[in-house]
Amino acid sequence: MKRSIYTIVLIALALFGCKKDNNIVAVKSDNPGSPAIKLPADASTISVTQTNMDDKVVIRWAQADYGVKTELSYTVQVDKAGNNFAAPVALGTTTSDSLSTTKANINSTVLNTLSLPANAESEIEIRVRTVFNKDSVISKPIKIKVMTYKDIIPERLKLNVPGAYQDWKPELAVAIYNTEGSKYEGYVYMATAGEFKFTSAPDWNHINYGFASDGKLTTDGLKGGIVVAAPGYYKFNVDVNALTYSYKLVDSFGIIGSATSGGWDNSTPMVYSAATGLWKVTANLVEGAVKFRANNNWDLNYGPASSAQFSGKLIQTNDAVNISSAGSYTITIDMRQNTPDSYTYTIVKN
Repeated sequence: MKRSIYTIVLIALALFGCKKDNNIVAVKSDNPGSPAIKLPADASTISVTQTNMDDKVVIRWAQADYGVKTELSYTVQVDKAGNNFAAPVALGTTTSDSLSTTKANINSTVLNTLSLPANAESEIEIRVRTVFNKDSVISKPIKIKVMTYKDIIPERLKLNVPGAYQDWKPELAVAIYNTEGSKYEGYVYMATAGEFKFTSAPDWNHINYGFASDGKLTTDGLKGGIVVAAPGYYKFNVDVNALTYSYKLVDSFGIIGSATSGGWDNSTPMVYSAATGLWKVTANLVEGAVKFRANNNWDLNYGPASSAQFSGKLIQTNDAVNISSAGSYTITIDMRQNTPDSYTYTIVKN
C-alpha cells in the first residue's frame, strides 16, 4: 500500500512539472501542489522598536495539495535576500496553514543568526518547506524588509526591571539608568502588582538583584523579588554597590507655575498613556512660568535645562519654562529615558 501511494505521488509530481534534485522538489510558482505564501505581503516591511517586541507576526500560506489526504508538516525558513537559501534558518514548524511568531523573534533571528546590521533596514527572504514521503517541496519565496532594533546603550549604564507585570522577560523589560557611580534611577509603569527584580543585563545569566529585606538587595539569584502591592507608575532608585533600593508611587504628574490656572499652589494634572508611555495635557496658559511636579507636591519636581526652550531635557532645578504668549498649549513629558539622564518635555502652541 505504501509503495502504491509513493508511486501516485511521483506521478503527480511529474505531471505538475516538478524538478527533483538531491531529494528537494522545487515546484513552479503556479503549481497548485506547492504551498504558497499569502502573508506577509511580498515587498512589505516589518519595523521593530523597543516597545513593539511582543507584537505578533503571522505567516500564512495556501497548503500543499498532493491529492492524498494526509497531515503535512510545514517549516517556515528565512535567509538573507540573494543568498538563495544557502543557509536557511527555521522560524518554526507547524501542521497548520500559518505560523505565529513575534517581532522579537524575527528581530533576534535577523540580528543574531543572519548577522544583519542593527538599527537598520535589511531585506530577507521567506519560504515554506513541506515534506511528504521523504520528498521536500518548497514555496516560491517572498522578500520583505526588516527594520531591526538594538539598544545601543552599554549594559553597564542601565538596569533592566523584569517582573510579573511583563511576564518576567528581562530582554523586553523597561530599564532604569545610571546617574552617577553605582547609582541608577528611572520610572516604570507596572500594570499589575507583584514581584520584580533588577538585572545587570537583558537576561538571567548575569547579576540579578532580588529582595534581601526592606530597602536592601541581594545578588543571590535564588532569592525572591521585590513586591509592589498595587499597579501603578513607580520611580525607582538603586545603588548596586550599597545594595539598596527605594521606590515611590507616582499617582500623577502635573504642570504648575504662574502661567497655569493653578498658579504656584495647585498642579494642573497631566494624563498618562500606557500605550505611549507619555504624560500629556492640553491647557490654556498665560504669560509666565511652567514646570512639572509629581503627586501635587514639591518632593519630586522638574524644570528645563534651558528656560528659553519649548522642548528639551528635564532636570531637577528651580528654573521653569518661560511662556511669553498666552494661548492653548499641548504639553508632554517623557520619563522613559531611552538614553541615560534624558527625561524630556515638549510644549507646543495649538
